[in-house]
Amino acid sequence: ILSNIKFISFFDMDNASKQLYASPPPFCPFARFTNNEEEYQLIHFGESPILSNVADDKSSQSSSPHFRPLDWCNTIDGTYEAILCGVCMSPIIDTPFYSCKECLYIFSQRNVNGFHKECIEPVSKHPYHPKHSLRFIHYFELRPDNKLCFCLNNSASVYNCSLCDFTICQPCSRNPPLLAIDNPKKHMHTLFYFPRKGSMICDVCSFSDQSSLVYSCTQCDFLTHMNCVYFPCVIKISRHQHRLSFISSPTPGKWWCGVCRGKIDINYGRYSCVKGCNYGVHSKCATRKDVWDGKELEGTPEDEYEEDITKSFYEISDGIIQHFSHPDHHMRLNAETDRAFDENKYCQACTLPVCDGIIYNCMQCEFVLHQECAHLPRKKQHATHPHPLSLQVEHQDGWFTCEACDRRSNGFGYLCCERDCDYMLDMCCASIDEPFDHPHHPHPLYLTFDPETLQYCWICQKMGVMRLNCGESYSCGFVLCFGCATLPTKLRYKHDQHFLIFGYDKDASGKYVCDVCEQEADPKSGIYTCSDCNATLHIQCLLGLREDMYMMPRREEFIFREFNVTVLPNNHLSRNICKCCHNRCSNKVVYKISDTVKVCSLFCIYEWWHIKNYS
Repeated sequence: ILSNIKFISFFDMDNASKQLYASPPPFCPFARFTNNEEEYQLIHFGESPILSNVADDKSSQSSSPHFRPLDWCNTIDGTYEAILCGVCMSPIIDTPFYSCKECLYIFSQRNVNGFHKECIEPVSKHPYHPKHSLRFIHYFELRPDNKLCFCLNNSASVYNCSLCDFTICQPCSRNPPLLAIDNPKKHMHTLFYFPRKGSMICDVCSFSDQSSLVYSCTQCDFLTHMNCVYFPCVIKISRHQHRLSFISSPTPGKWWCGVCRGKIDINYGRYSCVKGCNYGVHSKCATRKDVWDGKELEGTPEDEYEEDITKSFYEISDGIIQHFSHPDHHMRLNAETDRAFDENKYCQACTLPVCDGIIYNCMQCEFVLHQECAHLPRKKQHATHPHPLSLQVEHQDGWFTCEACDRRSNGFGYLCCERDCDYMLDMCCASIDEPFDHPHHPHPLYLTFDPETLQYCWICQKMGVMRLNCGESYSCGFVLCFGCATLPTKLRYKHDQHFLIFGYDKDASGKYVCDVCEQEADPKSGIYTCSDCNATLHIQCLLGLREDMYMMPRREEFIFREFNVTVLPNNHLSRNICKCCHNRCSNKVVYKISDTVKVCSLFCIYEWWHIKNYS
């Protein structure tokens, strides 16, 4: 049907036809104007500097689709059932329409061939922006730098005024405008829409956001963004054990935000603890998706997990417990710390080797838990997630990936209690609280990260979202990922009678050689050393590969990619050769798929599955 379309340029029309359409046609919605004055002249005066005074000179017309006006289109037979409007997506039937010869291929890829006249024409005197007309624009793809509507939905098709940088999406442009808001919980008077844009600070969130609709009170000096008017009154966030309530009245003293650690201006709205703790949070910080679960709790009684965190064990007698993870046997407290090191004995919760700490031993089998791990609660709130987490012992796939450190583990884990959320933390990451004290940094660390940004960890040099930042000063800049923050400070090695101590020195200049792989070890990336024996080990040589260091040997099989997999200790005198990558398995564990197939990592299991199925 595209071959049947007849394009009629505005400049090809006779004077009578031009008068019929009153004004030149709108420009192509794929146009990108780099000069605001050009767009202003086009929309308000019906001309552009490129086309001005040359309406009769066809040779001088721009051929660039970025500045090309749409063509008035007809078809030979007068049927248009296969043509869709690019704005309303409805068929164009029995009426002429606008299209662009230069962009017709782009339109056809989107099953769009043109635009209704009433859909593509600039919107004048819109109640939300009466000063200037709004031009319809279409983006080739959804990108973070696209202009957003005040509803914050990233839409490919919007109406925009480039003079004021005002943008509104199609659904919002069609909904009846809200010119007045009554919300006594935020302000006692009626708030009216304020169309003028500028650097005006919202009295609720304390920020200036020119992309948001602004409402003001005509009786007092109060101004707020539309979204801020509906901020909740009482909430529960992941960073504090009590509920928070919104307050707008000034309070004495200096306040610091419990999320971003920045200073709180008491002249603007904020959230503070309902139980009198000296704890406050910026309104914007408190309502972030990674901090707040989106629930208004005003008038709702407190949940059980907020008041009473359930214990993981029952005390049978002095030093003897019944732990929920090991229900068939009792466990006895073992306070002896000077015990012989057994490299094959792991805590079943955190999967780390048992060294000198106080532990609970099963009275009938080899099940072992560190005392700290045995005392972990069944349900807890963690600062990295807005929903409560529940302690899990068994996992559907036999293992899981921690959301904070991106490491795999077959030990215990904390899983989100929400049905549709699979957020999960391993035991080490779940044990991190604010403020976090690290032995190799003098200042306390906090979860002040912006979830939309990335930073490099100072130790492993890996870039990540979830991280701990120095809370002492912005000039310090120390960043620590969860993987490095949870590395054990001391460990035992089977060939050394002393403890190996984790060390990190960003200013180190000497050379170290790992006693296992005999490769250079850099203290700037973290190493384990023994000062008595001058022993040095890489992190991966002592604990295994970074991704699999929390995978411990277990008798139970798990199913992965159709294979029955068993995790075995890699403690033979001769190292196994991985069936997939053909390298010697240097990890602390190997994965047995069959009697003849052993691989060195979960990644190699996947690769082996891919070879078997697609080779």
